[in-house]
Amino acid sequence: MTPNQIKAALEAGIITQAQADAMAAKVREKETGKIKAIERESDTPDLSHHRDAAVIGNEENLRFIRGFSDVFIAIGITLLALGLSALSAILGGGLASLGSAAIMALMADYFGRKKRAHLPTLITALAFLIFTQQGVGGFLSDAGFGSGITAALITLCAMLLFYIRVRLPFCMALIALSLLALFYTVLFEIMPGFTKGNLGWVLVLGGASTFAAALFYDTKDLHRTTRFSDNAFWLHLAAAPLIIHGLATEAVSMKANMAFGLVPMVDLKETDAALILIIIGFITFIGLAINRRALIVSSLGYAAFAIGYLVKNTGVGFGTVITTTLLTLGAAIVFLGAGWHTARNVVLKILPKWRIFPPPYDPNFTPK
Repeated sequence: MTPNQIKAALEAGIITQAQADAMAAKVREKETGKIKAIERESDTPDLSHHRDAAVIGNEENLRFIRGFSDVFIAIGITLLALGLSALSAILGGGLASLGSAAIMALMADYFGRKKRAHLPTLITALAFLIFTQQGVGGFLSDAGFGSGITAALITLCAMLLFYIRVRLPFCMALIALSLLALFYTVLFEIMPGFTKGNLGWVLVLGGASTFAAALFYDTKDLHRTTRFSDNAFWLHLAAAPLIIHGLATEAVSMKANMAFGLVPMVDLKETDAALILIIIGFITFIGLAINRRALIVSSLGYAAFAIGYLVKNTGVGFGTVITTTLLTLGAAIVFLGAGWHTARNVVLKILPKWRIFPPPYDPNFTPK
């Protein structure tokens, strides 16, 4: 069995944790034997490239997709959700949106609990969250209860029940976003002027809180081998854009403009674009320190945006801006990805020995 099959069997209750650990150890033993056999048969004394090939992908292992069948079903669910959204709008929202949320909940129960298909369930979870928020808000408004706090609280409770029902890690990010929505709604009800004027800092606070929750799970699984690692992955994925967008909102002056006279876009000054890249550079350093690529992935859109405006301000054409941005960003990601562990080792030498900074990756690590 593969590690993913062992994990699926454990989650389905077919085997116990002790049996799963024993089977996983057996798989690692076989892989180690294969590497040693290659080393014995080769005339090349340094076969580190074979070892790298055997262990690549073991950290931040994406367990939410098993094959193209999941992708196919996810596409269908996406189209269905869009259709239900349009139908709910035609019927006036409210109860219609709640009905759509119920359909998504039934589908999540089937794909999440019975099939353990993570990607389709992820799409249904997103649709369930949106439909619930729209439905509850519309229903309360139609009934004469205009409190957004009540709608946000009910939406949060619905997401908690969703997680209790399907028990899949990506729900952690959706719960975090629901909590942030509730916090913003409460703050807006109490201090509307302050909240509008400090939206960026509200986002930064929400992102920092989400990041802290992710670190909590990370410290419970330094070697990225359990469900705690999956929980942290999704929380990190949600935290980075909140922090970056919040800081950019407060620190960067943006105005609407026509890019190249063709596309309406937010315009940036050179200093503002450079500031965004500095923020992203700091996020990248944090990602290296805590061994989380998800933080960096979440900031790629902002990086491309800032690089594009720096290139644009040199006076070149639209095609050159796109080409240069893609080449620069793509090369940076490739080099960082290929030398991730080397870069981490350098970073770890200058950092304190805190538990939030995992040790260098060890391919021979055996979970207890």
